[in-house]
Amino acid sequence: MTNPPLADQRPHTSHWHGERLSDPWAWLKDPGYPNVSDPEVLAYLEAENAWFAAAMAPLQPLVTTILDELKGRVAPDDASVPARDGAFDYWWAFDPGAQYRCWWRRPAGDAAAPAQLLLSEPALAEGKTYFRLAGSRVSPDGTKLAYAIDDNGSERFTLRIRDIASGIDVAEVTTQSIGVPVWAADSQGLAWVELNAEWRSFRVNLWQAGAEPVVLYEEADSGFRVGIGESQDRRWLIITSADHVTSEVRLLPAGDLRAPALLVSARREGREYDVDVRGETLFIRSNDDHANFR
Repeated sequence: MTNPPLADQRPHTSHWHGERLSDPWAWLKDPGYPNVSDPEVLAYLEAENAWFAAAMAPLQPLVTTILDELKGRVAPDDASVPARDGAFDYWWAFDPGAQYRCWWRRPAGDAAAPAQLLLSEPALAEGKTYFRLAGSRVSPDGTKLAYAIDDNGSERFTLRIRDIASGIDVAEVTTQSIGVPVWAADSQGLAWVELNAEWRSFRVNLWQAGAEPVVLYEEADSGFRVGIGESQDRRWLIITSADHVTSEVRLLPAGDLRAPALLVSARREGREYDVDVRGETLFIRSNDDHANFR
């Protein structure tokens, strides 16, 4: 093996929060990332890839053997157990030889009914060098599917709405989402989390067909990230704002996402919450109250 390529060190200084930061490899970050076009950056990446390929070439037979063994332990048509949700049973399945899943449903309890294809990851990934499904969510009325994909490796997900009956995408909500969206109770609105220029999830927005986007919550603290979920009975949208040691939770009724958010408890450094809402009962557990629910 030859020595791996070494990136040049070039003086570069920046200042953050009153501190001086020296990074001699800052030139390796193309300003246009994830679209890398800088010839010098590309040349270095190609040199690294070529060195890796040469270093691993003698091990390729072993890599092939291990991969074949791993594949042999998984059914080529692997599928999940159908899970009931409302009026339908939902599951995913791999076609033999496929690298991505297809998502299906049929009327609940009717195994003889024809399966309905909700989403084909192989079709979405066709011709792409990278593909990832962040997640998908069927509307409460069962007519629409919201799904988010990344097909360029940027970790910024394109969020789309699909009409399930026709299989046609009827709206592209955004190209700057992350996580799984949450539907409003009437199936006419969709809450989703937006990324800013620094890849921080900082805002929860409401999408409604034909209407201007509405900001449901925006986190001002640059050290906190925002996420959304829903209660087990789906009556409440749960907005979480957190860093690595502190969290804060707000609730929105799924029947009226434009209502003022209910702050569960103001943030306190070092306090983290685990929250669930069932009907009119709020269950909270924090890491500083001896794991007691109230």
